[in-house]
Amino acid sequence: MSLTTLKDDLLAEFRDERIMISEQLELLDPLATSLRQPAARRLLSSGTLFITEFSCYVISLGGLSVTALLHRIYPFSILNKMFYTPDVRNKVGAPNLTMLIAAVYALLIIGVVFIFIIGRMAREIRLKNNILHHAGKDIKTIVAQHLVRKAAIDTIEQRHYMGQSGVSPITETKITNPAVITVG
Repeated sequence: MSLTTLKDDLLAEFRDERIMISEQLELLDPLATSLRQPAARRLLSSGTLFITEFSCYVISLGGLSVTALLHRIYPFSILNKMFYTPDVRNKVGAPNLTMLIAAVYALLIIGVVFIFIIGRMAREIRLKNNILHHAGKDIKTIVAQHLVRKAAIDTIEQRHYMGQSGVSPITETKITNPAVITVG
């Protein structure tokens, strides 16, 4: 087993770090670009999602109260009168009238449940948008730090001629838009 000198170890580490930073930039830069979309291009803003969520919850509560008071609301109160009028109940048939009343209540409850589910979905979308916004800012910071480190490595490479140090230059450097990233 051969022992390497400190210089050889540092050059090997320098080469590995340069390759690692280039690979990480290739992975993170497209992700940072896609997460940095302006707010105008998002599907729905946070305010719209909050208003949707709140209104769906209010409509759900209103639907439950309408369900509880359905026998007192005009068009549906006729079903109650028909059920308790023996002459009409005999003509239509008690089981048919009972099934009609049950179907009206079931449709109303299904509608309330669907509106509540839409409110929950709006909440989940709003929370996920917040998470994506924070992730985009964090990735943007990481890409900026990698670009600063890559510039420092390139400066060191240019200062010390490649032939003297034994480090081979990277043939392809891909920086999409360094003007967008701010450091500080």
